[in-house]
Amino acid sequence: MKSALAAAGLLAVLVQVPSTSSGQAPSTSSKQEERGVLAVLRRDGVLLPFAAFNGDNWTVSWPGDLRQRELPINTEAVPDHWWGGRRPESWQAWLTDGRAQPLAVQTPIVFHNYCGTRLGLRTNYSPTEPPPPVAARPFPKDGLGVSGGVSVEAIDVVDKTSADWSSLATDLAREFDRVEDREVLGASMNAGWKHPLRPAQRKAIPIRLESWYRVPIEETGCSASWIEAVRSYSPGPDDDGCGLETFFSGWIMREKPGARPRAQLSARLMYCDRVGAHYMLPFGKMRLRNTWYWVYQVSGYDTEWYAVAQVSRSRVRVVAEYLGGSCY
Repeated sequence: MKSALAAAGLLAVLVQVPSTSSGQAPSTSSKQEERGVLAVLRRDGVLLPFAAFNGDNWTVSWPGDLRQRELPINTEAVPDHWWGGRRPESWQAWLTDGRAQPLAVQTPIVFHNYCGTRLGLRTNYSPTEPPPPVAARPFPKDGLGVSGGVSVEAIDVVDKTSADWSSLATDLAREFDRVEDREVLGASMNAGWKHPLRPAQRKAIPIRLESWYRVPIEETGCSASWIEAVRSYSPGPDDDGCGLETFFSGWIMREKPGARPRAQLSARLMYCDRVGAHYMLPFGKMRLRNTWYWVYQVSGYDTEWYAVAQVSRSRVRVVAEYLGGSCY
C-alpha cells in the first residue's frame, strides 16, 4: 500500500509554528517609509535576503542560482537591483521568541543549503543556542531580518482550550470530508490504489485539529487563519504498525463576527511517519499601507522556500516566493 501512495506522489505539506513569548521591541518611527528588504536569519548568523517591498509592490530579485555569476566581494559591490532597487541602510532582527534587536551586516558569504549553494550575508548575530552541523536539513532559523524600520509582529496562536478551537472541526466537517474524498479519488485514478475504508467509515472517524494560527484583519472580528488537522486510521496488516492519515491544511477566512468560516483546504494522504512532509515556520506579520502580510518558511528534508502572503477579509494571496534550497 505504501508503495502505491509513494508512486502517486501524495506527500504531506505540513505546518509547524514555534512558540513565541512576549518581548519589547525597540521603538520605530510612527511614519515608516514602508520600503525595505526581508531576509531569513539562520542560527549561524547568516542572512539570506528573499524579497523586497516598496509599499504594496513586492519583488524577488536576490539571486538563487550562483552558477556563472560574478559574486560581490563586499556589501558595497552588491548590485542595487538585488536589493529591490535601493541598498538597505540598516537592519533589524525580529526573532521567533518575540525579541527584536539591531543587526549589523558584515560581508557576503556563500554557504551550502540542501544540495546546492546560496549567497548570504554574514552578520554580528549571536544565537542563544549553538547552531547544528551545516548539513542539517532544514537548518534552523531564529527569525527574520528586516531593513527599512518596518515592525514585525507575532502571529496569534489560538488557544486549544477555547470555544473556537473545540467548534472548528464541527463547523468545517463537510469541507474536511469533501477534500478527503477528492484526494482518495485522485489516488485511485492515478495509482490504482484503494482506501481500505469505505467513505461512510472514514467520515465516522473524528477530525483532530492540531494547529490554528490567526491574523486579525480589522478590529471588527474579521480574520485570516492557517489550520492543520488530521484524521488518523488504525494500521492495517501490511502497514508495519504505522497507519494511514489524511492531513488537512489551508486557509480559513472569517469575513465578519459570527459568520461561518470559509475554507480553502487541501488534503494529503500519508502514513503516520509522515515521510516527505513539509512544515511551515511563520516568521510574523507586517502591516504596510493598512494591509497585513504573513511572512513564513515552508521546509522539509528535501527542500525549503520562503513566502509572503497578503491577507484580507476575503482572500489570501501569495505576493512573493523564493526557493531557499532543494535536493530535487
